[in-house]
Amino acid sequence: NFPPLLQCVVQPGNGGPVEDWCNCEQVFDASPETTSMVVINGALDKLRGGFYPAVFFPKLASCVDRFYNRFESIFYLKPITDKGMYGWLYRVYPEPWQVILQTVEQGEKGFRIVNNLVYSSDERPSYNDAVAKLMDASRQM
Repeated sequence: NFPPLLQCVVQPGNGGPVEDWCNCEQVFDASPETTSMVVINGALDKLRGGFYPAVFFPKLASCVDRFYNRFESIFYLKPITDKGMYGWLYRVYPEPWQVILQTVEQGEKGFRIVNNLVYSSDERPSYNDAVAKLMDASRQM
């Protein structure tokens, strides 16, 4: 019996008990150091962003501090629909974070969606910063 090289966890805690997130840490800690964990659709933004207050979820808060704050996003795609702007916050590891402005243009065969890269950075922009980048780019078009 060989230990696993990869553990895939799909949608822990999101829509189920918050203990699922803590259970991921326990599974990872019980595995050899050579094992990697991939969390798919884990709502880690919600988890790491304070959606679950530490005062009501102390075990989860300590788990986030110990475990989830070390995670690296290898694929991230978040739609942005705010202040009349449409776009995406996007990243594929190891590439930089990208803010994409989505616009509609009239073409010969009707309307078409155009995606324009308006910002790129090694550091992840906050949601509000991404919206501001979309607004700035939209004004310059």
